[in-house]
Order: sequence, then structure tokens, then C-alpha cells
Amino acid sequence: MYHEIYRPEERDRLRGLTNPAYNTEVNVFRRQMAYLHAKGMKTLVIDELLFKETSTQEERAICLTFDDGWRGNYLNAYPILKGYGFKATFFVATDLIGKPSYMNWEHLKEMVTNGMSIQSHTVTHRPLAHMGGERVLFELSESKRVIEERLEREVRHLSLPHGIKDERIWDLAQGTGYKSICTSDVGFQTLDNNEPWLKRIAIGDKISLDHFHMIAEGKNHSIFGMTVSKNLKNVVKWSIGINNYQNLYRRIYGKKT
Repeated sequence: MYHEIYRPEERDRLRGLTNPAYNTEVNVFRRQMAYLHAKGMKTLVIDELLFKETSTQEERAICLTFDDGWRGNYLNAYPILKGYGFKATFFVATDLIGKPSYMNWEHLKEMVTNGMSIQSHTVTHRPLAHMGGERVLFELSESKRVIEERLEREVRHLSLPHGIKDERIWDLAQGTGYKSICTSDVGFQTLDNNEPWLKRIAIGDKISLDHFHMIAEGKNHSIFGMTVSKNLKNVVKWSIGINNYQNLYRRIYGKKT
């Protein structure tokens, strides 16, 4: 799970926009993709992970996902992916498309033409767990409708904004035509585990290249600390309340939104 991919001179642009731990400098990202290519890793979009048979149980495959629709996904990550013949799934919030620091529809159309998958990150990028059922349905159905109309591709997968999980969301998503929900819960996806809630592994500047190698190789010990950290965050969220947690998050990271 990636977010923004940025150039060193762009670091100041991101200050106050996002948690810096979620961002990956482009030269780091390039080395990570070079490693996957050198190891013969196959990249899958979410549809392929869930619905297409793999050739063997031993196939070395990885799903690359990007959340939010940041501009650097197109300017920095996409050329590297394309250069290696890699595919990835990009989850975009439709209200953010075309805004400063985010991709526009022309970017997304080009990426789709070259094998990338564009899926839903809702309309407003607000946590769905805060909302009543009617509003959740709007966030799911409207984002799906808009992406499908603009890109002429089916939307079947959702990424939860802010990683805040609510069990009722699956029933609503399934009824709207979604087939899976990507979370920020930490873990590996196995061939015999096709549950609708998909775990992912957050990659950012704090992940060293050696650590990335272990994650890419599926080493369970490589994500132990990340799992503990995520579980502790979940405890804090539900102990102090999601609204209070988000306010605390904004103060710590200087986020404006």
C-alpha cells in the first residue's frame, strides 16, 4: 500500500497534506521496483488476485496499490511501473480528482490505457464509519458511477478511507457491486484466502530496502512490528473515539484536512 511518490525537491509541497510516513521518495520507489523486476516478480491488479487462476501455487506475485490519487502517482510512479511492464491498482476519491496535488482525469485515462486499474476510494475521502447507511451508499455508488462513466472501466473494488473498518460496510458495498474492500490491516494475501476484506502492507520512507526485500519475499517476521503498531492504533481509535483520534492525528502531523 503506497500513497504519494515524490521527488526530493517536492517534500515541502506535502507538508501539512499527509502523514510523511506514508510517502515514498521516487528514487527509493525506483529501487524497490528494480528489485521486484530482478527477482522476476509478477504484478497483479486486484481483479487478477481475486478472480483469475494463477499458473502455479509457487508463482511469485505482488499487488501494488496506491491510495488517494496523488499527482506523484502519475508523474513519478507511473513511468517507473510502465518502464518495467508492471501493473498497479490506484484507488481515487472522485471529489479530489483534478484538485491541486492530485491526478486529473486525463492522467487516469492514460494509465488505464496502459494496464493500470482505477478503483474507488469513495467520493469525499471521509471515514465511512462516521456515516449513516444512506451516506455510505452515496459514497460507494457515486464514486463507482463517476469512475465508470469517465474511464469506461468497471469498478469492483474499494479502499477504505483512513483505513477505518466497519463490518456493516461490506453488506452495503456488496449490494452496490463491489467484490472486495482493501483495508490498512497488516498482512499477506494467500491464494486460499479470498475474503472480501483484503489486508495490505504500508510502504513509506521508513521502510528500508532490506526490509522491503523481506516483505516482497513474504517473510512473516518482516511485518510483525507493523502488525503490533496497527493493533495499538486501533485500540487508541476506539478508546478515544474516531473524531478525537483524527483531531490528534492532525495536530501531530500538521495536516490541514
